[in-house]
Amino acid sequence: MSSSYKFHLPLCVVLLSLCLSATVLAASEPQSRKTVTAQITAAYENTTITEDVSWSGTVLVKGALVVAPQATLRIEPGAVIRFSATKESRQLPRLVVMGRIQAVGTSANPILFTTFSATPAKAGEWGGILLLSSEKRNQLEQCRIEGAEVGLEGRFSTFSVKSITFAASATGLVLRDSTGSVTASTVSGCETGVEAHDSELEVRDSTVSQNRHGMNLFRTSVVLSSVTVSGNNQLGLLAEECRIKMTSCEISANRVGAQIKGGEGLLFLSRFVRNNETALHLVSARLKVNRCRISDNLRNGLRLEDSRATIWGNYFSGNGNYNLINGGLETITAVQNWWGASDEISITSKLFDAAQDQRAGKVTVFPWLLEKPAALP
Repeated sequence: MSSSYKFHLPLCVVLLSLCLSATVLAASEPQSRKTVTAQITAAYENTTITEDVSWSGTVLVKGALVVAPQATLRIEPGAVIRFSATKESRQLPRLVVMGRIQAVGTSANPILFTTFSATPAKAGEWGGILLLSSEKRNQLEQCRIEGAEVGLEGRFSTFSVKSITFAASATGLVLRDSTGSVTASTVSGCETGVEAHDSELEVRDSTVSQNRHGMNLFRTSVVLSSVTVSGNNQLGLLAEECRIKMTSCEISANRVGAQIKGGEGLLFLSRFVRNNETALHLVSARLKVNRCRISDNLRNGLRLEDSRATIWGNYFSGNGNYNLINGGLETITAVQNWWGASDEISITSKLFDAAQDQRAGKVTVFPWLLEKPAALP
């Protein structure tokens, strides 16, 4: 009995040691990453695609993948594209498209662009999709792009996106010298939702919400139709030296609603409501503001720094401080608007102009509308 005991004890110790070693090895790679690794159907590392290729399943991109000018990358519904840095470099992995990308998912099987690390993805874990001098028919539809430094960036490129979700990225969408069309899409959880420079951008039936900054637009031709910019922590919409047309939009529940500096255009049938500070701030902007609702903002409705805007047929009411502020020296003409009342005392008490501060210009509101305009948003 004694000799048998001495024989089996070392064997038990060996088996126990092996079990512990296996446990340590398994713990060295998270279970979620092991699962992802097992699902990978194709992998690329710092390479260039020179011929047309189609992706399905789970594809891993390590480092940079470049689609050459003559090549087209097609991504099938339900595909998952994951990005991982290489061991030799600190550079963020990214997809660079110089040719063309066609990523068309379905509502039942969307395409996902994300990081290789365990979910949920965090902003800036991979570089994003860069369209570089790609003026072909780049198309993304029914996709989710998350955890990127810049979700989708166009530089001297053309693209259209439909039913895309940009989430948890430093910047969701960027255009530089590009032409882009965005339809039925959502940008949320980003430092900046949408940014455009010297470009042409059309956005329809989309939402930019719960970002730090909503939309920052510079020297860009912009068409916004049925777009909601809501719940952004700082500025909902900034447009500088843009040509802008805004129709049936809502700018709501941001810290500051919209600030438009310079440029020209039309704001029509849109709502500027429930913002924490000024709802609409115009500086040297040649804008027509017509049939808009500017109401129920915590502080001020409309602030103007000069008299270049033409304002008529709008609805002002329920703003905490003033319905309209003249922040410049010129006389502001804002006749034929509804001010939430029809008597002069009630109307003028919600205007800030020379009557309150001699350093400010006058505001002319007479004749005003005697009742709320019909068919307001």
